[in-house]
Amino acid sequence: MKNKFLLDTNAVSSLTQEHSDEYDKISSKVNSLDDAELYTSILSIYEMEYGASHADDPYIAHKARLAIQSIKDEIIILPLTEKGAEIFGVVKEQYRKEKGIGKKALQKHNVDLIIAATAIEVGAILVSRDNKDKIFEILQNVRSDFDWEDWTE
Repeated sequence: MKNKFLLDTNAVSSLTQEHSDEYDKISSKVNSLDDAELYTSILSIYEMEYGASHADDPYIAHKARLAIQSIKDEIIILPLTEKGAEIFGVVKEQYRKEKGIGKKALQKHNVDLIIAATAIEVGAILVSRDNKDKIFEILQNVRSDFDWEDWTE
């Protein structure tokens, strides 16, 4: 059975930026994988498109769009689904209860939780260095079907 990994926005972005501190670590890990499937969420493409549109320098915007295209060519892009939405609802409530926070404070984690729900849906390990408020550690503790790794450590 193939290992499945869902790369979060920061992981796929690092793969396209050879000058970044994380590039060597993440690309090295990707190259060492044997018979693995790599995914990213359509939300990561959305975030990268925003980054390209937000760039003040046309050259940087062009490079960002080339990076987005390389991701589309090399990694399976997962859409949002009805099943993922169901998982998201449960995961978000589990995280809220475990963290003991209100609904308003929870909103800033929506994208992370949607991407985590997508990883659960496809049975993939989430790869991210973005563990704000220990969100992924908490999910890992309350969900036996969720795992995440930080390939930059």
